[in-house]
Amino acid sequence: MPSPSPDNQAYGDDDEESFETLPHQIDRQGGIPDVSPLLVELTSEEFPSHFTERDGRLFHSHDTSPYPLPADTPEQQRLNVIHAVLCRLIGANYVGPVSEVLAPSPGRQKLVLDLCTGTGKWVLDMAREFPDVLFRGLDIVPIATRYPPTNVQFEVHDVSSPYRWRTASIDLVHARSISMAVRDYAVVLREVGRILRPGGLFISYEWGRYPAFHPDFHPSLHLNPAEHTPGVCHFFDTLIRALDECRGIRPIAGTIPALLGESGAFRDVTQRCYYMPIGPWHPDPQMKHLGRAFRAALVRYADSVKPLLVENGLTEEQVGAIVHEYVHELKTVRGMVSVLYTVHAHRI
Repeated sequence: MPSPSPDNQAYGDDDEESFETLPHQIDRQGGIPDVSPLLVELTSEEFPSHFTERDGRLFHSHDTSPYPLPADTPEQQRLNVIHAVLCRLIGANYVGPVSEVLAPSPGRQKLVLDLCTGTGKWVLDMAREFPDVLFRGLDIVPIATRYPPTNVQFEVHDVSSPYRWRTASIDLVHARSISMAVRDYAVVLREVGRILRPGGLFISYEWGRYPAFHPDFHPSLHLNPAEHTPGVCHFFDTLIRALDECRGIRPIAGTIPALLGESGAFRDVTQRCYYMPIGPWHPDPQMKHLGRAFRAALVRYADSVKPLLVENGLTEEQVGAIVHEYVHELKTVRGMVSVLYTVHAHRI
């Protein structure tokens, strides 16, 4: 197995050059439909009420939301690639007993709510898989399609504000990568607990904001990310500090099971970590393909967070240097993974 240490030589294809073709490649292998520039569906009159432009990037214009990333086409492409590779990594559109929770029930139609739905790809895939279930997707900006299937509806709403649904009316709440839009996750869980029916299901997925090596990659060496990936560590340390100081957002991926327990509203809390390869270092062909796609998404992610790092007081030159080292290590260090924390729990 190759060494984890950087050799100053990039391995694998040039991910960024092929980024726009990745969803097509994944779709041919059983993934999701291709990426489309969904923002064109908004009229020019609607833009100011939802979006603002800064330094050539499009951001949401809502003062109440701390979400720091852009909402433009490059970022939508990144989100769609993440959706595609996650479904392939997990082997399904979800974790947990979703089929049982959404099984037909005499006398009523099941209802699912997706928080921070983004481009809405998860909702659209699920609506095809469960055509008799109603799906609702919430996001701070309207970047999902305006022409969804009849069992799908998208709404503009801040995830941290009270939801319009009555108590005990939702069968499943899905929350994937919502932490950058939430200052107090416990507040969101209280509202989720309110709207879920008894026995209803909550599902969370959050990425750890730190570098790691796959546990099966040279396990005897006890690889230390701080030693082998100092540039990636510096990037994430800088990002975590900026999220805290500029937005009041703190890492919560590993704390969600405890928050669910502390809420007193959930039972059967089940957690699992998945390891997403960064780059095509994995010997398995499918994982190699996912790693290449995911590395491209992480490079695009660095571009998306640059404005936040500048906002926190760094110069563009300093940010450029941090991102350069980060990208260099993503493309030269083998064995790296991102850790996905998944949790699902039933409403008491």
